[in-house]
Amino acid sequence: MYHSTEAIVLQLYPYKDHNAVVKIYSKDMGLISCWAASIHKKTSKTKANLLQPLSVIKAEISSKGSDNLVQLREIETSIHTPGIALNIEKSTIAMFLAELLLKSLKESSADDSLYEFIKEAVLLLDKTKERCINFHVLFIIRLSDYFGLLPKGNYTSTTSYYNLQDGIYQATAPLHPHFLNPPESEWLSKLSSQSLDKFNEVVIPSSSRKLLLRGLIEYFELHLAMSPLKSHLILEEVF
Repeated sequence: MYHSTEAIVLQLYPYKDHNAVVKIYSKDMGLISCWAASIHKKTSKTKANLLQPLSVIKAEISSKGSDNLVQLREIETSIHTPGIALNIEKSTIAMFLAELLLKSLKESSADDSLYEFIKEAVLLLDKTKERCINFHVLFIIRLSDYFGLLPKGNYTSTTSYYNLQDGIYQATAPLHPHFLNPPESEWLSKLSSQSLDKFNEVVIPSSSRKLLLRGLIEYFELHLAMSPLKSHLILEEVF
């Protein structure tokens, strides 16, 4: 039995004989793994070029079988995003966000509000004419709210260290190594109330942006048992 759903592509994992396992975050089923056959054949209804990171697709899929995979029977583009595909900065961000979502969502059930947030973020990234050097940082902060991890409290002159392990601002550096120093703690506090569409309204020094990004990734690793990311290293080269 097949049904249609809108979904966001997170990963394409090639398999032998032109097949692939595709990870998608679907509007109706959450994060699921799909089997896609013959993705490189001209006659394929699941072509690889439609399965790039953060592509928004309409998918016809089966119900889960005993191997926990659904069959991706047919796909088509739901929303065209040429602004991402043709821009090296945006495509690098898309690759990073896809990996972040893949590892933080894990196998999850459907969540309409989270799906719409991710979809709107993809559309914003695609359409914007601004440079996107802060986009991924603000995306993580806004995403943390959906996981119940939005930093509590605020940076002040007397609470200038953000404790990544306990999720609080405090007066001195903790005894463990999981914390942000005052400059990055202040940026985290400022950005925590900022909406994603305001990503270009702040100017974060490159060094602070890199340290804040690393800290936010560590924050997710600590609280979501997320496995280490790799694509942020490419981001650091681009920005």
